[in-house]
Amino acid sequence: MTESAYTDRSFDAMPGRGLTARWVLTATLRLKTAAHFGGQGDSALDMPILRCAKTDRPLLPGTSLGGALRAYLLDCLAEYGYRRDGSPNNRDDANSKDRRDVANVFGGARGDDEGSQSPLIVFDALGTLPPASVRTEVRDGVMIETATGIAADHKKFDFEVLPPGTTFDIRFDVLVPDDANEGELLSLLCGSLEGLENGDIRVGLRRSRGLGEVACENWTARRCALSTPEGWLEWIGSDHMPKPDLSSQLSIRDAIQSAMPSGVSLHDQPDKRQRIILEADAAILGDLLIRSPNAQADGPDVMHLSSGGRPILSGTSLTGVMRAQALRITQLVQGLSRPDAERLWITPLFGPREERTRNPGFQPRGSRLRVSERPVANGRSQRVTRVAIDRFTQGVVPTALFDEQPYVGGTVHLRFELRNPRDGEIGLLLLVLKDLLTGQLPIGGTSSVGRGVLVGRRMTMTGSGIREPIEVNFDAAEARRGRVPVSSELNKLVQQFMPSAPAATKLEGART
Repeated sequence: MTESAYTDRSFDAMPGRGLTARWVLTATLRLKTAAHFGGQGDSALDMPILRCAKTDRPLLPGTSLGGALRAYLLDCLAEYGYRRDGSPNNRDDANSKDRRDVANVFGGARGDDEGSQSPLIVFDALGTLPPASVRTEVRDGVMIETATGIAADHKKFDFEVLPPGTTFDIRFDVLVPDDANEGELLSLLCGSLEGLENGDIRVGLRRSRGLGEVACENWTARRCALSTPEGWLEWIGSDHMPKPDLSSQLSIRDAIQSAMPSGVSLHDQPDKRQRIILEADAAILGDLLIRSPNAQADGPDVMHLSSGGRPILSGTSLTGVMRAQALRITQLVQGLSRPDAERLWITPLFGPREERTRNPGFQPRGSRLRVSERPVANGRSQRVTRVAIDRFTQGVVPTALFDEQPYVGGTVHLRFELRNPRDGEIGLLLLVLKDLLTGQLPIGGTSSVGRGVLVGRRMTMTGSGIREPIEVNFDAAEARRGRVPVSSELNKLVQQFMPSAPAATKLEGART
């Protein structure tokens, strides 16, 4: 091979990628609810969090954050990854423009042999626990049998979570190739990062059950023009994680636009997501006890679950009772057997419960119903002592004295999001919420002695196809009697769930 072949730029076995600019985006990501990023190691816990091997600080992998951003952008451009029947939606069609747009930012998808490297670099981030917390939290998980309503044998586990208020300094680098449309590339990325601002992106484990809700603030954006030596030196000399200063912005769009070169602007991305959002304000009638272990020697044996120093109503507990009630309603109204009811209605809505150990060909998929984890306020903790009574002698069982610390009174704001709703599913969800908000569906432990009863105050429904929010105001006395005044729009949605309901059937009078 001649010397001229080596000096000829047209001959290059590994051609470089010409770059116009390099963007550096930073922000502070803050956990609004507890989160779990799975790790491994020698731990007494079944599921510890991921930690940095050098500093032992919590670690948010760039792969987890980048995957969540990619999925959110694809949801907005090509709807959620479910068909209306609840089965997965194949959005990776090779001819899909939406898929190509996403690949322009996040690179080729899995199995795409023709895909290219992503111009976006997502860095790992180290976490900082909130000042009020000196350690992470541990939660108990248990599988509840639908038929009996009690814990299944050998299905208890514990997992470690980061408390609300934990912060991560996150950084993204964007490489702008010579042949790329910089405005289009940054607009797509901005549309994805805005999901972190509006709370639509959750990270980590059990995202559909309220964990991993985040917020972002203190956005900074810097553009280094790589067409000049000064631009290269600016990027090389920059700090890995610049500290937020007076130039930081509350919005990622404002931060990028302020650093955008003249003549280039951002444009909005379409949002094709189909979803219904239900929010409700409720009061706790009596007390509430979602059991949580207590590590203090002088503390109660069982206390109500708290996170970040605040009592909470967990999404897992709420979803468990709602799933069981939805199954009972479906069997009653639709006249279906339990296997058919689960296959046709419950599994597409709440997700499957089948295990891979029972069926090796089982393909898991996420729930289309997102239940948020919410704090409980305006109440108080109260420690009570209980004993076990022998049912034969009616005397106290020896060594059966124990203390409980439930949360008494208070209010809670509930939020539910149903993605890609199909006909009848909104009506089924409304019937379940009607039972929940009228005290007929208690939550948490020891519900047989009157705990966990909620009474609704107000419920609103917004989302796709709803021009004006639909609002229901509860009268406390009527709600305790199981009667809820509703609009004709909600009754129509319930009628869609009824197979052949009489015309006089109303949500107000429906009993489960």
